[in-house]
Amino acid sequence: MSLYDLVIRNARVIDPAQQMDKIADILVHEGKIVGIGDYAAVESTEIIDATGCVASPGWIDLHTHVFAGAGLAGVDPDDDAGIATGVTTVVDAGTSGAITWRTFREEVIKVATTRVLAFLNVSLMPAVGPRHGDWDNFSQGITIPLAEKEAAAGYCVGIKVLASQTHCGNLGITPVKLARQAARLSGTGLMVHIGNAPPVVDEVLNLLGEGDIVTHCWHGKFGGLLGRDQKPLPETRAAVDRGVKFDIGHGSASFSFETARHALDAGLPLHAISTDIHAKNLKSPVCNMATTMAKFLHLGLDLGEVIRLSTLSPAQLIHREHALGSLAANRDADITIFRVIEGEFDFIDSERRKEIGRRHLDVRYTIRAGRIVKQPSHA
Repeated sequence: MSLYDLVIRNARVIDPAQQMDKIADILVHEGKIVGIGDYAAVESTEIIDATGCVASPGWIDLHTHVFAGAGLAGVDPDDDAGIATGVTTVVDAGTSGAITWRTFREEVIKVATTRVLAFLNVSLMPAVGPRHGDWDNFSQGITIPLAEKEAAAGYCVGIKVLASQTHCGNLGITPVKLARQAARLSGTGLMVHIGNAPPVVDEVLNLLGEGDIVTHCWHGKFGGLLGRDQKPLPETRAAVDRGVKFDIGHGSASFSFETARHALDAGLPLHAISTDIHAKNLKSPVCNMATTMAKFLHLGLDLGEVIRLSTLSPAQLIHREHALGSLAANRDADITIFRVIEGEFDFIDSERRKEIGRRHLDVRYTIRAGRIVKQPSHA
């Protein structure tokens, strides 16, 4: 009988990509998933007894900041945002522009055990601008060919723009137009941060089309996707109809329980649960992906949907669903094993509102490309 590398026994396997939710074993060999079923008789080098645990595709955090260089507030891609927290793939959301991209690629993307993908910021140096009148911080002639080249190499998934007065001063809608142009001409995706106007959200949404991503979608600031009556703006509804996608991007100032409930009541779609984790929110209110996911259990989403929004759906948003977000046979064996635990847990949103949740997620094992890279300290 063949000797396999790893068998995960008796897990509740939840894989939305395969519409699967059942008790089963997962067989892994040479970094790939062999199959899901009854492998009680299989011999394996390593065995994980996952009784009482959930095994899902490796979590994907669509919005992170994992570049700690250049005076930025990035966190460690492995210890803070990735494999140590159950996340097998992180997507950096524009921490690097073209000027620092090479350093980011060589010192973070290529070094981390966690898979690191990234949106390239339309600003050449996002840490220092752009600000009102600072046009030296944009160069489509540099950004567009770099995005195209790095996408072909498998590192860049699109262009990121910060559409808020906080980050772009009074440049208004122009940075969004530049980012859209860069995304379209490089053949990559587009992620747009919405925050404090200018530009007003109506203008931003009207520029976006099918597949473009709005991050910080359920923030509690004035001028979001909901009007003063807490109903979706007409432009929000129109964007939904055009196929614009919506990402949480929790962060320090971009997620509100109240806004989330109004959005859910209005039937607005959600396409990704993500943390926007960086050094200034690592301890609170974000903490990690498990805490962010648990907040959505608290809001009433079922476990399968929370997993879908943290695996398959973000993979689709970056056009990696052929490789990521599923436990299908022959895929890289990226697997998160966790328990759903019950109790009383303090959950804090970006408005510093505290609510008591009854369920949390406790990550036990992270498997990256078939290798156990996190396990309980007593295991």
